[in-house]
Amino acid sequence: MKHAFLTSLLFTIVFTCTGCARFPDTPPTTGKQLVLTFKVRGKITLQDPANPSVRHYYFVAIDNDNDQYTGPWAVAYPPYGGNGWVTSRDADRSIGVTSFIEYSSANPAGYLYSFVPGTYLLQYTNPQPPLRLELAEGGSALRITIDLRQVATATVPADRITQLDINFITTNELAINPNGIYPSRQFDGLGPTGQDYITIDTTIDKTYRGEDEDVTTPTDPDIDIVSWSVEVQTVSSR
Repeated sequence: MKHAFLTSLLFTIVFTCTGCARFPDTPPTTGKQLVLTFKVRGKITLQDPANPSVRHYYFVAIDNDNDQYTGPWAVAYPPYGGNGWVTSRDADRSIGVTSFIEYSSANPAGYLYSFVPGTYLLQYTNPQPPLRLELAEGGSALRITIDLRQVATATVPADRITQLDINFITTNELAINPNGIYPSRQFDGLGPTGQDYITIDTTIDKTYRGEDEDVTTPTDPDIDIVSWSVEVQTVSSR
C-alpha cells in the first residue's frame, strides 16, 4: 500500500511540474523589416509655416519587381499628369512602383498603400499603418519602420522579394493636371534631379545611407532632402 502511495505521489509531482513547464504555442518565426529614414534641410512640416495654404508632401516610393531599371522616378518635368509626384518606365501599367508611403496633412498617420496594376499609378488599395512612424533628429527627419510583407504583391510575395528600388520624394504641389504650368511647384528626390533611386538587397541585414545633392536646390528647406538611410533588419517574434 505504501509502495502504491509513493508511486502515485511521484506521478502527481512529475505531472504537475510538466504542466508548469513553458512550451511555445507556436514555433518562433522570423522576418524582415525596413527602417526608412530621410532628413531635410529644415523641418518635417505638413504645411509651410510662412504660408499655411502651401502643403508639404513626403513620399517613399517602393518597387518590388526585382528589376532595377523600371523606376521609381520623381515627377519632374511636363507634361504632367498621373498622380503628380511619381512615375516609372511603364507607368500606364503601374510597373516600376508597387507601393508607397505618404506623410501629409491628408495622411498624417503615414499609411502605406499598394498601387493597382494597370491604372497609370492612380489607383491604390490596402492602406496599412506602418509598424512605426516618428519624427527624428529634432524634427528634421522622418523615420518609418515597415514589415517586408507590407510591400509584397500577388506577383511578388514576401518570400520572393530579393531587392527593392526606393526613392524618397517631397513636393509642395501635386502636378496632376497635364495642362497645368505649376510655376510655384518645388520638389526633391534622390540624385541631382530627383531621378535617381537606390536598389537594396533584402536578403542580408545591412544599412544603406547617403547624402543628396541637387542641381537645383529647393528654396523651401522643409522639402530639401539632404540625407537618407535604409536599414534591413531580421526580426523574430520570439
